[in-house]
Amino acid sequence: MRSSPRKILSALILTLSAAVAGGQTYTVLYSFAGGADGAGPAAPVTLDLTTGNLYGTTSSGGSGCQYPGCGTVFELTSAGVESVLYSFAGPPNDGVEPSDVFRDAGGNLFGTTLLGGPYEGEGGSGIVFRIDPDGAETVLHSFKGGADGTEPASGLIWDPNSGDFYGVTAGGGEYGDYGTVYATTATGSKTALYSFGASGTSGNTPEGKLVQDGAGNLYGMLSLGGLGCGVVFELTPPGVESPLYEFTGVRGDGCEPGPYDPGLLMDAQGNLFGTTWFGGTANNGVVFELNAGGVERVIYRFKGPKKGDGAWPLAGLVIDGAGNLYGTTEIGGTGQCNNGGHIPKGCGTVFELSPPATKHGRWRETIVRSFSGGADGSYPLAGLVLDSQTGGMYGTASAGGAYDKGVVFEILP
Repeated sequence: MRSSPRKILSALILTLSAAVAGGQTYTVLYSFAGGADGAGPAAPVTLDLTTGNLYGTTSSGGSGCQYPGCGTVFELTSAGVESVLYSFAGPPNDGVEPSDVFRDAGGNLFGTTLLGGPYEGEGGSGIVFRIDPDGAETVLHSFKGGADGTEPASGLIWDPNSGDFYGVTAGGGEYGDYGTVYATTATGSKTALYSFGASGTSGNTPEGKLVQDGAGNLYGMLSLGGLGCGVVFELTPPGVESPLYEFTGVRGDGCEPGPYDPGLLMDAQGNLFGTTWFGGTANNGVVFELNAGGVERVIYRFKGPKKGDGAWPLAGLVIDGAGNLYGTTEIGGTGQCNNGGHIPKGCGTVFELSPPATKHGRWRETIVRSFSGGADGSYPLAGLVLDSQTGGMYGTASAGGAYDKGVVFEILP
């Protein structure tokens, strides 16, 4: 059953508004308390342009299973009122740790959970789920491990031509624990499209959401293998896979393509943009461009918190009408979070990359937000969503906020 909306009282929640770079305004729309309302949002939100409502997930919390909870699916109105649409119950019948959700025209939400379900021991191998507008869940598929795949680490993309969804599992497959690409219908008929790990192929462990071109080809990222630092791959409709680029991690190249959604970004010209978690000149990660011919160009290398810059971009990018790219870094920035040991400091950032004014010019970075680790949030693990009508951006930070359980935030021009 869908829970009653939780009215947010000003005495109980801190709504923080502050000016950011370029005259933009940063606002905390909701701070998670860590109980029934969820905790640790680690996936992007989905925006309903008609109502302005946001839909998302938390990786823990909820009322469906014992502490720390198995995660939730939530709705957040533009007025900051949160409703928990569903709390996951965990194995053996339900999932744990959901990804982001896709919302169809009927208001149904589709997604995956990293773990849960009845297979592969107590933890489960993950599920594909649907939540209807009344908050009722249907488990469309429970991954069995082995050739069926395990740990669907990323969300689904929808093919408007076929009505099918596409996704990846980080493990399982026909050739060992190397991962798969799969398709599923809206009613849960699942088909394995490709298994990584066959002799003579490059890379394994697909992570991050897929992207599809007009011809039906799928593109994704493998966090391991290739020349040692991961691969960008193409999968044609007949199921033929080919590596487009293999990261080296040397001479300023990236290493370990970003595992968190939204994965790869494709522009109108068919160029692919993405991030790598590590690599670059300071091993703080890079933003890369890959043209249709497989030629890679590193367009930005993060300098890290010592330079006031971000570090470790885990998630993919979004692009506006002017060609500016926006993303997040897990750590870095000017915040005072101390991550311990040899891990760079900083609470994370939101950044903007502006395209060069000339053919051989450089992309220019602007830090839109440096998270403080306090009421404004910290450690943004997921990518952003752009409002095409207002130019606003929405995202999540996995920690910080009024209760240190994460926030949903808005950045308006």
